[in-house]
Amino acid sequence: MRPRLLAATFAALSLFFAAGAFAQEGGQDEVSLKNGGAIRGTVVSSEPGTSVKIIEMGQKAVRVIPWAQVSDVERGKYAPKGAAQPGPAGPGYGMAPPRALPAPEPQMGQPGVVRLHVDSPVPTQVVEHAGTTVGMAAGYGVVFTQLRPVCVAPCDRVIDGSRGQGFAITGPFPTPGMFNFANMTGDVTLFVKPGSIGGRWGGLMLTILGGSTLLTGAILLPLALERSTSMRNAGIGMLAGGGVALVGGIVLLATTGTKIRFEQQAGGPVARAGQAKPRYWLGEF
Repeated sequence: MRPRLLAATFAALSLFFAAGAFAQEGGQDEVSLKNGGAIRGTVVSSEPGTSVKIIEMGQKAVRVIPWAQVSDVERGKYAPKGAAQPGPAGPGYGMAPPRALPAPEPQMGQPGVVRLHVDSPVPTQVVEHAGTTVGMAAGYGVVFTQLRPVCVAPCDRVIDGSRGQGFAITGPFPTPGMFNFANMTGDVTLFVKPGSIGGRWGGLMLTILGGSTLLTGAILLPLALERSTSMRNAGIGMLAGGGVALVGGIVLLATTGTKIRFEQQAGGPVARAGQAKPRYWLGEF
């Protein structure tokens, strides 16, 4: 008799502690009833054909539901979902991205590939013409010239001009026209004789003023011949003054620009670059 009493006491204590533990865990299971209801809690035991024992949420006592009233038992229906674990790494996972290989250095001896030395009394930068973009701004067509810096005087580096692309120099002087190295090779020296920005703009202003004055005088003089001597003299004076201003402006434009000259030190006689004329509509003077 005593062993049975101990066994019953142990079972009761186990059920009590299990019920407390299940109650603390919260209701992760659900028992659906045939009458349409549902009981959420923690299923202690499920014996098909007999009964279902469940601890309802917020309760500690075990509730016994006859199997005849049970429609379904879902264990872990409300259990928290575990975090997704990463799968096995695929080929190359975790590896550093491949490094881009540096562009090969241009080889001396090819046409258009030169080692350039810049001889200039003022700071001078060599730029490469990378392309031209045409766009619209405020209803007007705009041309954008893309320039890529190549080197700064004295430079002394190998430049690949084998594609015939244009180059230019910039600095505290009027920018001359573009040039290329298509017909050069070896060591080349670029001599720069800086012009005057002020003289360049002065020549431009004189040219515009002289041209407009000359035109006004040419219009006024025929009208003044039949009217008065004073108007005729004014017309002649405007013609003369406009002509002098126009000639002076042209001379300034011709003498204040930046001059460049190329010499090839090795591999033959002096080489001359293909130099383009200034594009005045783009601000090149």
